[in-house]
Amino acid sequence: MYDRRLTLHRGVSNPVSFTFKNEDQKAQDITAKTYELNIIDTESKKAVLTKTLTVLDDGSTVSTKGDASCTITDGDLLKLDAKFYNFSVSDVTNSDNPEITYSDTGYAAAGTIEVLDGAYAQHVSSTSISTFTLSSDTFTSGAITGRPGINNNQALHTIAIYPKNFTGTVTVQGTMETTPSSDNDYFDITSTSLTASSSISTLNFTGVFQNVRFKAVRDTGTTGRVDKILYRQ
Repeated sequence: MYDRRLTLHRGVSNPVSFTFKNEDQKAQDITAKTYELNIIDTESKKAVLTKTLTVLDDGSTVSTKGDASCTITDGDLLKLDAKFYNFSVSDVTNSDNPEITYSDTGYAAAGTIEVLDGAYAQHVSSTSISTFTLSSDTFTSGAITGRPGINNNQALHTIAIYPKNFTGTVTVQGTMETTPSSDNDYFDITSTSLTASSSISTLNFTGVFQNVRFKAVRDTGTTGRVDKILYRQ
C-alpha cells in the first residue's frame, strides 16, 4: 500500500483510497480480492471502526489493478475522539484465514490515522415539530427524516417534549420506508408517560431509520396537549 499518514475530518464524509503494489512498486491484480480497513484505538488496542474496501475499476479490459477505496462518513466518526489511531488493511478473501497487508515500504503492518475537529461545522440544529394531526385523543406528527445517510447503529437521537397539562403517553415511531404512506409502515421505538405535565421532558434513542414520527395519546377525559417537540438526529 502507498505509504502515507491518513487524516479524517469530522462533519463531512471522507473518501479513503489505497494502492496495492508489490516490492517492485507495480500495481497488483486485486480483482478477486476482498479487503477490510480496521481503525484501532492505540490505547485500548481494540478496533473502533471496520470498513470493507471497494475495488476500483481502472478502465483496463484485462484486469482491475491496484486501487480500492471506502468512504468514512460523519456518522462513522461520531463515536471516535479526535486523536491519533492506528489502521490496518487485511485481505479477508478467505474469511477463515485473513492475511496481512503491509502499510508501507518498510513492511509495517499498521499505519497512522488522525481524526481532526474544527475544519467543518458539526452542529446540527434541532428540528421543531409543532403541527400534529388530532384524531380523538391522539396527536400524530408527519414523517421527519432520520438522516440515515450520516448516522450509524450507534447514532444518538434526542428529543425534547413541550407538553401543556398533558397526561398520557408520547411514543417515538420509526420506519425504513422512504415515503411512508400508512400507520402500518411504522413501528414503536421508545415511549414515555407524562402526568398532568407542563414541564419539558426529554427522551433519547439510538439506531438508523429512514423516517421517524411522534405520537402522543392523552388519557381519556383529559384536555392536555403537546405544543411542540424538538428533535435532533
